[in-house]
Amino acid sequence: PEAAFIVAGDFNHSNLKAVLPKFHQHVSCHTRGNKTLDHVYTNMAGAYVATPLPHLGQSDHLSLFLTPKYAPLINRVKPSVRTIKVWPADADFTLQERFLHTDWSTFASQATSDSHTDIDCYTSSVLDYISSTTNSVTTQKQIITYPNQKPWMNKEVRLLLKARTTAFRSGDAQAYSTSRANLKRGIKVAKHCYKLKIEEHFSNSDPRRMWQGIQAISDYKSSHSTPAATDVLFLNELNDFYARFERDNKETATKLKLSADHSPIKLSSTDVCNALSRISAHKAAGPDNIPGRVLRACAEQLAGVFTDIFNLSLAQAAVPTCFKCTSIVPVPKHSNPTCLNDYRPVALTPIVMKCFERLVLAHLKDSLPTTFDSHQFAYRSNRSTEDAVSMALHSVLTHLDNKNTYARMLFVDFSSAFNTIIPSKLICKLLDLGMNTSTCNWVMDFLTKRPQQVRSGSICSNTITLNTGVPQGCVLSPSSTPSSPPTAGL
Repeated sequence: PEAAFIVAGDFNHSNLKAVLPKFHQHVSCHTRGNKTLDHVYTNMAGAYVATPLPHLGQSDHLSLFLTPKYAPLINRVKPSVRTIKVWPADADFTLQERFLHTDWSTFASQATSDSHTDIDCYTSSVLDYISSTTNSVTTQKQIITYPNQKPWMNKEVRLLLKARTTAFRSGDAQAYSTSRANLKRGIKVAKHCYKLKIEEHFSNSDPRRMWQGIQAISDYKSSHSTPAATDVLFLNELNDFYARFERDNKETATKLKLSADHSPIKLSSTDVCNALSRISAHKAAGPDNIPGRVLRACAEQLAGVFTDIFNLSLAQAAVPTCFKCTSIVPVPKHSNPTCLNDYRPVALTPIVMKCFERLVLAHLKDSLPTTFDSHQFAYRSNRSTEDAVSMALHSVLTHLDNKNTYARMLFVDFSSAFNTIIPSKLICKLLDLGMNTSTCNWVMDFLTKRPQQVRSGSICSNTITLNTGVPQGCVLSPSSTPSSPPTAGL
């Protein structure tokens, strides 16, 4: 896709603009008398400068000397550097052994004073220990990718390239010939290996790997760009923009008074273990930097301590602050964003918190009354947009089959629906739906005092604490929206 295409010749009075509108013509001087009949088209703007030279032989056209004006891609674009985590072959087994022989009760006892366990201290110490243990068995590696680097390039080909260069500089013709032949064979093998690697993406029914294969074949690159990672001021502006609804929230978030016989949700170690084992290893880590691979591989070893933390959180109706920390990754809504509103805030929260939310969500769904609106399709299992459209069309067309009838339909789009939810009003709706007071207080604590920062690359904005809205990207957020004041009133 980035190769240079050159079309040159005597076009007389014709041109290629109608056929190749994105190609650029580089000849501006006269080539025959006072007319420009010879054209040179390329797919690169400003690629060459044409200089007229004398006629060759009996030709009635001038000669043209094209001087390259463009800079090579490797000089125009800086190489990209990314840091990856390298997992040794025995990393999972090592982590399992370490977590299996860890005395997790020590963390709880250190956070307990006067029979009260500080949930924030307890949870943060456990997460820090898991993160540090993970870092001790893995290593960091920097990958440098040059803009003109071929996808099939590997270490063996690079070594053969160096060997050919060394042989050329030595002046040994035989060594140079041998190194050239070796390089040619090495490139052929590398291309074949890359071909097999791409074909493997289509050998199973995994849509993710199949899409990766299509991207590799077509060299597809998203046109959406992320904001500059070095512009901290811009990230602060984005963070303030995302928190703009906080200024309009005058409601005070106050927890409800518990009754004497209140019964908080209690989770089992088996459920927690199953939730951890279903985590995708490819899921992006949250602010705690604990990869999904660790939680999945060590689900049995970590289920006990997380079950204790989850149940303690539900009993105290308090979500640990480190679980509520949110890193906002701004995703452009358009290919050329021009204002702050053109960036959609996608929240990255700790993966273990998403597991916690799923377990709580299962209990919340069981508490919903059977009289819940049957015509609601959003955020409900086994229901899709196609189902909603089919239901609407069927209802309207059935009605219009009768004589002298008409139908009116109202389409409403709630602007910033996730960001404008008031937690105190949401709790009132949950109480009306039959949720117990203890669970409502837990949801209230989950939605309030949420630390938030915007992140782009390795640069982060200042932290802002929010008490309005629900974080986009969380498991409970979509399920909260149908019960929120805007939709519940329709």
